[in-house]
Amino acid sequence: MNETRPQKIDTYGIPEDYWGQLDPEAVEELKQASFSYPDKRKVLYHLNRAFEKSASHMTVLIGMYRFYFYQSDLEKSLYWGKLCVAETAKKLGISQSWEELTEEHKQKLKKEESPLIDLYLRALHAVGYLLGRLGQKDEALKILNVLSEIDTSKQLGAERLAGILMAEEIP
Repeated sequence: MNETRPQKIDTYGIPEDYWGQLDPEAVEELKQASFSYPDKRKVLYHLNRAFEKSASHMTVLIGMYRFYFYQSDLEKSLYWGKLCVAETAKKLGISQSWEELTEEHKQKLKKEESPLIDLYLRALHAVGYLLGRLGQKDEALKILNVLSEIDTSKQLGAERLAGILMAEEIP
């Protein structure tokens, strides 16, 4: 009889099979970061310590992204968002640069369903959004066009966001 075990899920709903178990010291640092609010300096101290322990673990990368996003530091948030895209792309076995996605990669992203693909597409959408907010509309629109091509169900709202960015340019 073929027995299947449920995958252990991390805080963000991503099966640990994708990232491996988060280092216990990094877990503790993330907890300390959450307990340290609203002291931003302490929060960042603990997030950086978690990053030192588990630099490429998605839970840590998302924590860094969220910290800067909620601090309205869009440039640093963009940096961490791009790292999330790159790390997820590595796990998916596709190009780490969205500009170099092949037609085969795009088809994989369209047809397969997994939390990892969902995370990749949402991270890419976040990067597009941040680029738009930072005034880099041409690059944002390119990313959103690629996302629109992949997300045929229009669940991510890439076309809508692209429309908003284009409308901002009309005098």
